[in-house]
Amino acid sequence: MSRFPALVLILSTACATAPRGVPLAMNGPAPTSVDLAGTYRPEGEVFAAYGRGVGVTNSYGRYRVVGPNTSLSRNPEGRWGGTLGGQSVLLDVGDGRIRGAGVELTVRRDGDEILVSGLWRNARMDLAFREDHIGGTPGAGCSLVLRPSEGSAWRGMLACPNPDVAVVRFDGAAAELPGVAMPQWLFAFLGTLPEAP
Repeated sequence: MSRFPALVLILSTACATAPRGVPLAMNGPAPTSVDLAGTYRPEGEVFAAYGRGVGVTNSYGRYRVVGPNTSLSRNPEGRWGGTLGGQSVLLDVGDGRIRGAGVELTVRRDGDEILVSGLWRNARMDLAFREDHIGGTPGAGCSLVLRPSEGSAWRGMLACPNPDVAVVRFDGAAAELPGVAMPQWLFAFLGTLPEAP
């Protein structure tokens, strides 16, 4: 076999597996102690109900994400720490990556689409967020499909493994997909996901 076909095969394989889009920076200036001592002012809110559950609402501001099982803030070193969806986390965020114990996500933007892929809670995650569709695998073998409904509501299905109804609502700045504040919006969304069975 000549070297040319082998080179073409290697290059085509590399192109097929290269991630789409460009890394999302997500690494603005770290908060000062004055910023952290100030009053929490939510900018956006993410509500989600899966199946017959009552649902969860997480709000987010510039340096915090808050909900019934979420209390996450950015510290002066620029790391995000606290609880997210009931689990303790300490996350390094920047240059299109979110890293921590059991977390290794890449966050990319491809036109009007935000792509999130990697490990979340030690399970494979691949999600795509567009203004007309949210879908993919949120981890642990689950599948999620959401489409815009009335107002700021989205409706669809979460299968873990059995399908169930999913209702998500984005209020305030959270409704400005794909131009949402990152990683705050993503943390608020991820904090609403149910634990896998």
